[in-house]
Amino acid sequence: MVVFVALMGFLCPFAEAEQVNEGGWPVPDLRNLVPYQITLRSVDGVEKMVERFLTPEGGHVAKVSGNGKVYAYAIDKDQEPPIDYLLIDPDGKGKFTLKLGPYDAYKIPAWVSR
Repeated sequence: MVVFVALMGFLCPFAEAEQVNEGGWPVPDLRNLVPYQITLRSVDGVEKMVERFLTPEGGHVAKVSGNGKVYAYAIDKDQEPPIDYLLIDPDGKGKFTLKLGPYDAYKIPAWVSR
């Protein structure tokens, strides 16, 4: 039983850890792309907007903003769940330094509410 649980932890896709790149991860180029879906909702007092774009390669990208401030991009190369990864600007400096896996949880950064 212990071996099985240990093996499951090793193979589990949920075990992806966040990655930090102090220089910032490259964000997707959305020029010339038209959103195919836009959703708005209130989350923790923030007006959250998600704009989804199809990419020429057959995937999609989502630009995530709160109160008009872009704080994340979700990237998915095949349009099938889950997303490949999420880039986050954790401090509002315009650098998307945090990269999360498809199963990592996140909160809207505090700077979005300011």
